[in-house]
Amino acid sequence: MADSKADAEADAVRAWYTSLLDQVVKEMIRVKAVEGAAVQASPVWMLPNRMLMAKVWAVTKESDFVWTLSVDKLIADFVAGSLAATPREAAKHFALKWQMDADRLVNFGKSEASGKEDEQRMKEFSTKLVEHAELLYDLTSRDEAWEEPELE
Repeated sequence: MADSKADAEADAVRAWYTSLLDQVVKEMIRVKAVEGAAVQASPVWMLPNRMLMAKVWAVTKESDFVWTLSVDKLIADFVAGSLAATPREAAKHFALKWQMDADRLVNFGKSEASGKEDEQRMKEFSTKLVEHAELLYDLTSRDEAWEEPELE
């Protein structure tokens, strides 16, 4: 019984990240982050049902990949693979990038070109971005969070 429950949970996690990887590949092709006749993706780190980091590459250019990070079933961000050697380093990069993006959003929201409604929306999104950045950065300091995943 315990094995069947564990198998069911593993199957649910696999279904979650497989579905999300499909979305990630489509988005990376759409934004032209990866170009080629065939594109592949591989999960490299995750917090099941919350956060997924993957590598995405054109089949003919595996060394020219992008790191992607998806949060809460959304494709959150991507960066060139050359910016980080490991998923942990990529996570640190995303955390810093999101902090800087949050600052830019708040400043944009305060600009004369935006109204009060835009300013409030930017502030709310910025707050959420900072929360994700802080969570991610905190995770980079925890060795147990970066042990080899058992992905099949």
